Formats: sequence, structure tokens, C-alpha cells
Amino acid sequence: MIPYNFHTHTKRCGHAFGEDEEYVLEAIAAGVRRLGFSDHVMIPGFSQPRIRGDYKEAEGYFNSLNDLKKKYQDKIKMYIGFEAEYSDFFESYYRSLFEENKIDYLILGQHFNFVNGKIDDYFSHVHDKTSMFKYRDQVVKAMSTGLFSIVAHPDLYLSSIPRFDAGAKAVAIDICKASLQYDVALEINLAGIRKGIVAVGNEKRYLYPYRPFWEVVAKYKCRVVVGVDAHDPRDFKSNEYSMALQMIRELGLNHDQQLVLKEYKK
Repeated sequence: MIPYNFHTHTKRCGHAFGEDEEYVLEAIAAGVRRLGFSDHVMIPGFSQPRIRGDYKEAEGYFNSLNDLKKKYQDKIKMYIGFEAEYSDFFESYYRSLFEENKIDYLILGQHFNFVNGKIDDYFSHVHDKTSMFKYRDQVVKAMSTGLFSIVAHPDLYLSSIPRFDAGAKAVAIDICKASLQYDVALEINLAGIRKGIVAVGNEKRYLYPYRPFWEVVAKYKCRVVVGVDAHDPRDFKSNEYSMALQMIRELGLNHDQQLVLKEYKK
């Protein structure tokens, strides 16, 4: 049983599969009672084929999900949002999505560094402390805006780092402190488990969730949620959720199963 999931994509992003309704039906079958769609945010004038849908697809996204929300309202509670990278360049647009009542929430997926709307760095391929601290600064700044309810895969920056050294731990600590200060939940992301065990330096592990990071989270008692990060309706059938629950129990993580989405404030 998966009681909730706020991390669900659609085929519009170009690297997910299946129809919107299939995701809803599979979620219901998996026991999900609260389902949030959070496809990669579609941004006016910003094209990234196979990473996010073109902005012209946004209206179809809203219309389809609102129709499904009504159709299945007796079986599941649905929410509409986006997974978005933070940048000063995009903040006013994100605020307009809330102000026009188009979305219920945002989750932060800081995959890239944006400079004047252009990609400058990929945070899944961090190899130096400068990029690692840049990731930290952007995640903390994003949390401070009040726009985001969840930080998706906050341990993404560790995907290419071969050991959890003092610098990597310092970044984890700062993310945890910001999570508490700004009341933003941290997500254990199941997509990393679905990708399987890989070699990072001399260590064989998941790219994420990376256990040493979550040991720090446990110490600070940050609120934790689990995200399916569904890119295929069949992702709701997998057993990664039980694996995440096992880590939650072993580490004594503060699992927030009744997540309240942040209320937008101007």
C-alpha cells in the first residue's frame, strides 16, 4: 500500500510513458489516497526537449488533470503541481501559477544551475566542492521563498561523489537546517532505487537515496516523505516503497504521511 504520492510525471516531459488516466488508475490500485501530479515545469520561452514539455502543452496538462480530478473524486484526492528548478529568473512565473490558481503546489527538483535562464551546471554530476556548495545555496534559497512543499531527491548532489566527506556532510547539514527553518519536507526518491545499484568510485550503492545523507536527516528530525517519481504507470506496482519504509524504520526518520501542502503567500 502506498498511501500518498506527490511526485508523478506525464508523457509530456518526453521521458515518461503512459496516459494521464493510467497513472490515476494504477495509483488507486496501489492504495494511493492522495495523488499529486508534478510533471517537469513547462516554462514560457524555454525549450528543453525530452527534459520538460513545451509551454504550449501546459494548458492540456491542467485541463486533463482537472477532468480526472472530478472523474475520480470519490476514489482519490488529486493535486496539480510541478517539479521545478529554482532560479531568480523563473520565480515570478512560479508565483503567477499560484496566483492564477493553476497549481496546488511545487516540489523542488534542482537538477540544473540556471544563469540568465540557461543551464550552467548539472547537479547530478557534481565533481567539485564549488558545484556542491552551489547546489546547497540554490536549494536553501528555494526553500526560503515559501514556494516549495517538498525537496525532491535532496541527496542528488551526491550521485557522483565517491565518498561522504566533511564537505558533503556540511551540505547535508545545511539542507537539513533549512528544511527545519522553512518547514519543507525532504523526499526519499524511489526512482534512484529503480535504477539499481551502481558503482560510484569504489562504492556500490544507489545514486539516491544515499544512506549517509539520510543519517544526517534522522539526526535533525526533518520531515520526510517518499516520492514514487513515477514516469510510467507501472511504477506504482514496484516494491521500492517497502524498501524506503525499511530505511525509515531503521534510521528512525520523521515520516510525514499526512503532508500538508504549503499555502501560497504573496
